[in-house]
Amino acid sequence: MSESAALQALEKELQAGVEAGAFEPAFQPVARLADGALAGFEALARWRRTSGALDPTGVFLEAALERDLLGQISRTILFSATAQFARWRANVPQAKHLFLSVNVAGRDLERDGLQADVEAALAQSGLPGHALRLEVTEHQVLADPARAAATLKALRTLGVKVLLDDFGAGYASLHWLMRLPVDAIKYDQIIVQGVGVDGPERKILRAMTGLAHELGLSVIAEGVETQAQRDALSDMGCDYAQGYLFAQALDPADAMALIAALGAQIDAA
Repeated sequence: MSESAALQALEKELQAGVEAGAFEPAFQPVARLADGALAGFEALARWRRTSGALDPTGVFLEAALERDLLGQISRTILFSATAQFARWRANVPQAKHLFLSVNVAGRDLERDGLQADVEAALAQSGLPGHALRLEVTEHQVLADPARAAATLKALRTLGVKVLLDDFGAGYASLHWLMRLPVDAIKYDQIIVQGVGVDGPERKILRAMTGLAHELGLSVIAEGVETQAQRDALSDMGCDYAQGYLFAQALDPADAMALIAALGAQIDAA
């Protein structure tokens, strides 16, 4: 089968998966760098294929974009992840100190229904707005900056916090950092990769971390894989981190077990 034919077959299977509700969240832990305490989770999309295999987002991302299905997948993850997280909060007392982070799909900032979806997800799950963080990328914002800013401002009225994801990967990061209604930035894993050595990446991230804190923003690093990276990020004052050094994305049962096992170590700030 040619590469083109394989992609078309994947797209058809993906379409069927969306219609069948075959997408579910996995939860990657986010740690507080000051002491390693669990602070929250990012919900990541996983595709339960007909074979039973569970594929991560990277496997189907291109096909989802080609078929314009990412918005539907993200909406499914928003509702299922908030419902799951609310159940943890109801059953495990220490879970009430954690946050849940969910990604906003590419075109969602341009549509009118995003705020209604978030409001409905919070209402149906019973999850308070302050426990939810929505991640948007600079690329999404640049498509229509004025509309994006208005949408983010409206979302924050629900108590939801907004993260500017993939920060440092685009050319306009600092420009938008000072103009968008966001609560935190998340460093792209591309620039985090080089922070473990004393080079330009470390100097740039140290300066950006200081600027973010001056603006009252929290700072998260993704893709942290080595102790050297963790030490450097902690030294420069980065607030939170996630990546394989801490844990891969977990299924709901394992995530709940982690919450229960950590108990008093969980970030209560």
